[in-house]
Order: sequence, then C-alpha cells, then structure tokens
Amino acid sequence: MAYFLSKTSSSLPGGSLVLPVLNVPRSQFHLRADVLLLLREAGNTTETLVFRDEVDLARLHGDRRLALTLVDHNVLPSTDSGLKGALVEIIDHHQLEGTTSFSGPVTMETVASCTTLVTERILSRAPEILDRQLALLLYGVMVVDSVNLSPRVGRGTVKDSQMVQLLQTQFPDLPHRGALHTSLHTAKFNLSGLSTEQILLKDMIVVAGGDVRVAVSIVYMSLDLFLRRENLQPDLCDFCQSHQLDAVVAMTISFKDQSDEPVRQLAVYSSSSQYRQEISYTLLNTCGPAPCLSPVSSPYEDILAYHQGNALASRRKLLPVLTHFLSNRWQTEVHCGAGGEEELEDQLDQSDVMISDTFPISKESLADLDEDRLPHVYSASRHHRRRVQLGAEDYGNVEEEYCSRTMPPPPMNSLVDGCPLDGGFNQEALLEKFSRMGGVEEEWSGQ
Repeated sequence: MAYFLSKTSSSLPGGSLVLPVLNVPRSQFHLRADVLLLLREAGNTTETLVFRDEVDLARLHGDRRLALTLVDHNVLPSTDSGLKGALVEIIDHHQLEGTTSFSGPVTMETVASCTTLVTERILSRAPEILDRQLALLLYGVMVVDSVNLSPRVGRGTVKDSQMVQLLQTQFPDLPHRGALHTSLHTAKFNLSGLSTEQILLKDMIVVAGGDVRVAVSIVYMSLDLFLRRENLQPDLCDFCQSHQLDAVVAMTISFKDQSDEPVRQLAVYSSSSQYRQEISYTLLNTCGPAPCLSPVSSPYEDILAYHQGNALASRRKLLPVLTHFLSNRWQTEVHCGAGGEEELEDQLDQSDVMISDTFPISKESLADLDEDRLPHVYSASRHHRRRVQLGAEDYGNVEEEYCSRTMPPPPMNSLVDGCPLDGGFNQEALLEKFSRMGGVEEEWSGQ
C-alpha cells in the first residue's frame, strides 16, 4: 500500500517520503517464520524493513510532518492516541470500531485478506506499477489468509478468488498456489527453538477489564505437547509477571493426520484460583457458538485443561465472551456498592472495555460481532504531509482461517502487547535505510 501511494500520490511535496512501518519491534519479527519465508521468496531482506521501534511517530506528528494510514486494522492503540490528528486513511477487512470521529476515507470490506483490497486498489488505479515481486507478496498473503481458497473451509470470498486469479493470469510463473500455501503454513507452525514465552507471544491478544489482564494466545501444537513442555508452570508464572498478566488462556491448534481439519484444545493458567475458576466457568457456559469444552487431565494444579468439541469456536468467537465477562466483573466491582443493579445495567450499556489495551468493544458491538452490514467506501487520500503506512501487527493467523467469512475485530498488539518496545533508534542508520529504499534525499533535521 505504501508503494502504491509513493507511486501515485502526485500531491506529495518533492521531499516527502511514503514509508511502510511494520507495527512490531524488530526483536519480535523472527517469530513470524511464514512472513520471513514469503519475504525471502520475493527477494526482500529484513534489513530493508522499518519497524515500529525505529521511527518516532510522535515526534514527527509533533513537528506536523506525519500523515498516518492504518492498514489491516482500524483503531489506534491507547498508547498512540496522540496520533489521531495525523490519521488520514484506513484500509481494513475487520469490523469497524472507534472510527466515528474519523472523517477521512475508509476502505472496508469483509474479505479474507486485507491484501485483497490492496491488490484491487493497485489493479484498478495503477496496474503499471505491478511487477512479479510485488505480485508474489500480494499473492502469497491472499493464499494464506484464504486457506488456499478452500471451498470446504469457506474463508475465501469471491473477491479474494478474483484477485488471486488476476495475478495468476498476469504472472503465470507465480508459484503453484497449493505448494505455496503448504510451505507458508508449515513455516507458521514451526516452533522449533522457541521458548514458552516466545510461543505465547507469537500470536497473542490481551483482554483487559479494570485491573485484570488476560492473555489469549494461539499455540501451534497439541495440548498434550504443550502440557509436556519442561518447566511449563514456572514459565507461565514468569510470563505473567513479566507482562503484567493475571491469567493466560492458551488455545492450542493442531490437525488430524492427512487433513486440514483443526483440533482445538484449551488451557487456562492463573496463579489465582479465583481467576482460573471464573474464566473457566465463563468459557464453559458461553453460547453462540459454544466451544463445547470437556475437561481433560492436567499435570499442574494451576492449569485447567479442556478439549474443545466445536472447532469453529475460534479465538475471535471467544474474545467477546472474555471481554464481556471482564467488563461486567469490573463494573460490578466499581459500581454495585454505590448504585445497585439498575444503575449497573445502565452503565454497562454505555461501557467500553479494551482488547490489547487498544480496541474498544461496546456492549452493542459484542451482540453484532458477526453482522455484515458495514459500509463499503473506496477512496484515495491526498495530503501534503509525510505519509507513514502503519501496517498491522497481525499478519493473518491460523485460528481465524477456519471460521466464517466475517472477519474479527483486529488485535492491536497481538505480538507484543504488554512488552515494552526496544530502546531508542539510531537516526543515522534510519537515514541510510531510507536512502537505500528509494534514493530519496530529504531533510530530517530535528529528528
């Protein structure tokens, strides 16, 4: 998307730079083996990428030199709330939230991959910029996000299929779709050499309500293998302490032999028996869709384990349940003593709770999570400030790949929520990187 804007935004002043920023710190990027593989296949190196901890967006905004586009998510995290004035465009395939005060252009459609919308933008407005390298990057992401357009899984839409076919027609030497999907899928499930902390961080969302913070992580292995990890319980205890968490819900996913049918299982950890029992009770008694949990034995007293009978109840289905539980729990603690249950119900109707400390979900949006009545707007933004394309930290995860077609609310910091960004960045190295990216010489005085 940033490349498209750099080639088509004629209104940009001569010295301005359109810069794609990956919304994770560089130190966490190695956890996404599938993304690294696709970049390598396309001839890109990680040294040419710019990560969130390498550019000071707040300072650029303070100097009135920032125009911000959100890609694959549509809400700024609370830590970036000061950047709202720099937001100029949103392109996303998730449910729109928190955008009522944003009057700029929004491109939104519930397709399997946000890349489908970017591909459509390029093909309709600047097809001449498309070469094989760019086509491979777009193609690879759409193939993964749509689960290779599998009709049985039903994740891909007509538009996803159309965009993939257009790229295949224009570039017939692109890798075979099935083989590419298999390679990227295998890389995503490769956990060799990763610590328990890294496995949990690989695909994590934090749900918070009041002072209670719960991590919900997709773990790409069977529950049995996860529970047999050495020092698992002390590692989980350390993980909670390091990231200021009260509990961890590990949603494991594996596959039956010679099948793409997922097997889902779940483990709930907390050093607090109260949190452990309350979260488990909430998940056991949820509906729409119910995960159909049945207890299985666990070798640890602080870990409750379950087999999930309903494989369609993915994380995106259970997040609203946990969110609503934490919201009610928090509101009850704060308000019940003061105004009674009637006042509490009124306040719940107006309350928000944050996912990943960034994403507000109201009571109404919980009820309408799967509603497919969102506006479809297609328009390009023009502006005269430095344009930063802030990519989402979520590159598509397997837990969403086997669900219905309507996409979930996007996690804002699924890889790094609760983890402090690395320290400062090197200005000289950043300038050198910019010059290598496009030979752009511009003044960055004061940065």
